[in-house]
Amino acid sequence: MEESKKVPIIFTRDQIENMDNFIKENEGYSRSSFVREAVDYYLGYIDMNENVNYISPLINQNIKLILSRFEDRMSEMIFKMAVEVCKSNILTAYQSELSELSDQALDYLDRTSKRIVAEHNGTLDLEESQKYLDEHDVFGDVNG
Repeated sequence: MEESKKVPIIFTRDQIENMDNFIKENEGYSRSSFVREAVDYYLGYIDMNENVNYISPLINQNIKLILSRFEDRMSEMIFKMAVEVCKSNILTAYQSELSELSDQALDYLDRTSKRIVAEHNGTLDLEESQKYLDEHDVFGDVNG
């Protein structure tokens, strides 16, 4: 058993009454054991709050990292989808069937669509595709 030391403590009447009521309801407690357990509990509570102050920023930082990675993956997928929509819009505006385009033309279409999507921040509608085709000879040199 740990070495104990007697110390004077001053309680209010209400505190003593509440402590004695608890001791009557819960066998195995004396005033000394009750006070020792209360002090141990409170010291643990204080220690836990200090740990929370340490752990909270770590949890916050970890959540930000996970969200950042998720955002990067979602941005990449959305970009790829926008490129495919852009290619579809260009083909629709060009009014050509896919079978009439050579592999070189399809590769050019893919590169062009990526550039267009990047230039327009991922938004490009059918009218913009037609406008782009009117301004540029997209398939003139590459369609076999």
